[in-house]
Amino acid sequence: MDKSQLYWIFLEFIGGDSIEIGNLYLKPERILKDGNTIEFSIDNPNDTSYYLNVIGEYLNDILFDFSKFVNHRFKYHIDTNYPELYFNKTLKNDIKRVLQSITTLKLSQDLVTETMIVEIKGNSVGFNTEYDQDHIFIWNEFDAKSGKSYYEITNTTITTDLKESIEYYLGIIEGNSTYHESDAVYQELDKVLEKYPLISAEWIAQVYHTGFTNL
Repeated sequence: MDKSQLYWIFLEFIGGDSIEIGNLYLKPERILKDGNTIEFSIDNPNDTSYYLNVIGEYLNDILFDFSKFVNHRFKYHIDTNYPELYFNKTLKNDIKRVLQSITTLKLSQDLVTETMIVEIKGNSVGFNTEYDQDHIFIWNEFDAKSGKSYYEITNTTITTDLKESIEYYLGIIEGNSTYHESDAVYQELDKVLEKYPLISAEWIAQVYHTGFTNL
């Protein structure tokens, strides 16, 4: 079968001219010259937040079944006019609300006979996002105003110097897992993102970090 025949068979296979995935509509536009790739465009009438890698998993499942049906292996390509990671206004505001509610960053580190506590006070002035295949990163842009590092048991002050406290804070993160700060400081963001199934998939790791504007 030629590309034109396979294209029309695919439309019959999906039962229309588009595939609905979580309020997004993926429209197969054509089969590319290689004969193995179906190009899709996105229609987003409901302004749905999404991550293209999550959408891709849905398309992979559909194309796997279609490939078996026609005995020809297909893959997808999504038109590059669309952002890889898209947060709508509601999601952006929900993230900002959580970040603005966090005015003290607090991490602890267990030592041999003591527990060191680092507290950084300040406020969020915005956030940035990054992504890497199966990771989404949210960076809280934090304007630090003051810092304190101390031993918890004896309540002994180590330093009240802001830059030194930030160094201790970053040192605790570096000495622990990638998700240490996410779990200790930003766990409320998980509750926000879990409402968005085209972003918060089981296989996507969501990592939250602080970007200090003072540094």
